[in-house]
Amino acid sequence: MIHTGERPYECTECGKAFNRRSYLTQHQRIHSGEKPYKCSECGKAFTHRSNFVLHSRRHTGEKSFVCTECGQVFRHRGGFLRHYVVHGGENPYECFECGQVFKHRSYLLWHQQTHTGKEPYECSECGKAFLESAALIHHYVIHTGEKPFECLECGKAFNHRSYLKRHQRIHTGEKPFVCSECGKAFTHCSTYILHKRAHTGEKPFECKECGKAFTNRKDLIRHFSIHTGEKPYECVQCGKAFARMSGLTRHKRIHSGEKPFECIECGKSFCWSTNLIRHAIIHTGEKPYKCSECGKAFSRSSSLTQHQRMHRGRDPVSAAEEGPPFPSAHASITLRELLMGKDFLNVTTKRDLLPEATSSSASTRSYQRETPQVPSL
Repeated sequence: MIHTGERPYECTECGKAFNRRSYLTQHQRIHSGEKPYKCSECGKAFTHRSNFVLHSRRHTGEKSFVCTECGQVFRHRGGFLRHYVVHGGENPYECFECGQVFKHRSYLLWHQQTHTGKEPYECSECGKAFLESAALIHHYVIHTGEKPFECLECGKAFNHRSYLKRHQRIHTGEKPFVCSECGKAFTHCSTYILHKRAHTGEKPFECKECGKAFTNRKDLIRHFSIHTGEKPYECVQCGKAFARMSGLTRHKRIHSGEKPFECIECGKSFCWSTNLIRHAIIHTGEKPYKCSECGKAFSRSSSLTQHQRMHRGRDPVSAAEEGPPFPSAHASITLRELLMGKDFLNVTTKRDLLPEATSSSASTRSYQRETPQVPSL
């Protein structure tokens, strides 16, 4: 049935089908909650015998040796090695598809699956299939929730030893992946690979819709929502939907009032990191936005944009009217600074604008009449 793809054993609860009765029996325990395999040492119970056996070995310290050729299990390494010579021979297993030869039959079988596309090792919990049994075992701990590998520094636990080793680099400061181009070092291999693409310019992830290419898969997935228009992340409070989880997370702060970004100088908190960065300039005095015409610098890009209108010979008041009809207190103060005279415009706060704004268009003309033209620089 593995080869035919037939799945005659169907779950009456959810309709999921399996190619073996044993897989169906194991699956049905998800619905029943049955965990028949109980550890006598610690009392922990398991749905599947394989997980129970793996868990039990942590108490006994027992190690088993499995022959990759025939699947026979040995308790001791010596017995395993004596048995293994039975499968000896120098690369006797040849692939009829491409001619590649292998020392072990199991390696040939794994290789042949790259031609057929078959993934024979299927998870009985979720149906996900894998090319190798080791990959299935690695995957299965997702369902058990077991995290036996604990960090001695901080107590954080992991379901795989490799994840623990990767985490421990945070404490040790180890950065084993060094870029040969620029010498920069990285804690994780995945980050190192992404960095290398900055040097090579490689963008292996291409959008099938528009051909745009990306350095990593995450950026491609994020981009693709532009084409689909899909917005799967919906706010339970107001129903507003977002294309990205990050957008929903930011939006939810409007409802919760959460302000996780705190200024270390004065303690003021903000909903979004961009607001904190904008605020921090008050303390640093930094003015990163510089006018290419006269060299004047500003702390915000919006202030620079307003200033540059003066060089283009535009009336700053008229330009301001293209924006919101009631500028914020900050925007009006910035505008006053841009007019350089501090006598050209008597508006300093939103409150000063309100009486004029509520009257007819003639009041608008009075603004223009009272405001002389700014001399060109």
